[in-house]
Amino acid sequence: MADFFNRIRNMENTGSERRRFRRLKANCPVEYRFFNADRYQQSVTCDIGEGGVSFLVDGPVNIGSHIYFHARLNNRPQGFYGIARICWSAREPYSERYRVGMEFVEAGSISRADVTSFIEANKVPCYSS
Repeated sequence: MADFFNRIRNMENTGSERRRFRRLKANCPVEYRFFNADRYQQSVTCDIGEGGVSFLVDGPVNIGSHIYFHARLNNRPQGFYGIARICWSAREPYSERYRVGMEFVEAGSISRADVTSFIEANKVPCYSS
């Protein structure tokens, strides 16, 4: 029986979750621009973590592309900006938009500690009944 639980634990540890950092669902305004584009577009974040952010874009994108971004975290006076690399992309159901997941490559005005502080301050408490 102990072997059975060890196998389950090992399966959980090697499962499909690839993130190194916990994410927080967050609807924060974001502006982004691909390196080869000349204008910024606007969107809203889906979630954010210490290592990256996800949001919706208007069409398909190439994995590995880099973008400039500028976002404003809710309840924070300063926005943050930097460069991110697109790690994954998935078309939204019944839409022409794509949700993209990005890894921070360079954050210009905010540190990972600031993002962690934002996540801790905004996480929803879990109560057991």
